[in-house]
Amino acid sequence: MLLKSHMTAAAIRRQRRDARGDRGGAGDRGDGDRGDRGGADLEPLWRALADPTRRKILDLLRQRPHTTGELADAFPTSRFAVMKHLTVLSRAGLVLSRRRWRERWNHLNAVPLQELVERWVRPYEAAWASGLLQLERRVMQLTHPADQGDSMTTDPAQPDSPQKPGPEAALGTAEVAMEISIDAPRDRVWRALVADIGAWWRKDFLHPRARSFTLDPRPGGRVVEDWGDGEGRLWYTVVSLEAPGRLQLVGHLMPGDCGGSAGTSHLTLELEEREGRTTIALSDVVIGRLRPDLRSDLAEGWQLLFRDALKPFVEKAARP
Repeated sequence: MLLKSHMTAAAIRRQRRDARGDRGGAGDRGDGDRGDRGGADLEPLWRALADPTRRKILDLLRQRPHTTGELADAFPTSRFAVMKHLTVLSRAGLVLSRRRWRERWNHLNAVPLQELVERWVRPYEAAWASGLLQLERRVMQLTHPADQGDSMTTDPAQPDSPQKPGPEAALGTAEVAMEISIDAPRDRVWRALVADIGAWWRKDFLHPRARSFTLDPRPGGRVVEDWGDGEGRLWYTVVSLEAPGRLQLVGHLMPGDCGGSAGTSHLTLELEEREGRTTIALSDVVIGRLRPDLRSDLAEGWQLLFRDALKPFVEKAARP
C-alpha cells in the first residue's frame, strides 16, 4: 500500500527520528507552516487545549473516530455544548469532520500537535536528554561505586535486548484523517502528486532494488514500485480520479510486510485551494485483521510522506 507496505511499526518510528535529525534545529526551519507557526498563529491551538473537556474529546478521538452523537453521550453537558467544543477544536485544526450518510464522524488530526511539539519541545530535547544521562551516571556512581569499570547501560534498541511480544492482530477498522497545508496552487500540488511522485517519495520507503516509483493517473491505473526484470510491488489501484481535486485508491496490506496486519486500504486525497494555498485532506480507512498499533503507525507514515516530503518538494523543490 501507499504507506510503505514492508515497514514495521518500529521502522516507521525510526524513520521519523531520522527525518527529525535531517531538518536541523529550530533556527534552521524553512518558511513553511512548521517553521513560522509561532506566537499568534498558535493561539487557537493553545486556546483549544486549555479546556479539560476539549482535551477529553481529543483523548476519545485518539482511540478511534467518533460520531458527534457518541461524543455528546460521553459528557454530562448538552449536545450543543459538545458541538461548541468541536467547533473550537476544528478551528484549531485538531479535529476533522466527515459526513457519512446521516452521521458526522470526527477524526483526530495530530499534525498541529506535532507542530507544537517541534516548536516548543524539540529545541530543548537534547538538553533534557543530556541532563538525564548525567543524573543516571551520578546515581550509578553513588549506588555501585565498585562496578564502574564494568558497568554498561543497555540500549533497548540493540538486537540483543529482550523484546516484548507485540499485540496480536484482530478483525477491525483503522481510520486516519489529516490535513496538510502547502503554500502552492492546487495545479502544482496535483502535478507533484500524480506526475512527480517518484521524485519526492522517500527512497527509504521503497525496496533497495526499486528502480522507479510511478502513479498512472487514470481509473484503473496503478501505483507501482518497479524492481526491473518484471519484478516489483503493486501498492495501489486508482478507483476514482477528478483532476485536480480528488483521487481515490484501493490497496492491500500483507501480513509479512506490515507487522502482522492484513487488510484493504481505502485512501482518499482531496485538494482544495484558497488564496494560493492548497490543503490536502487525507483519509485512509483500513479494514481487515489489524494490529492495535496500526493506526498510529499509519498516521506517522503519512506525515512523513506528505508533510515532511511532498510539502517541501512543492514549496522549495527539496528532495527527500
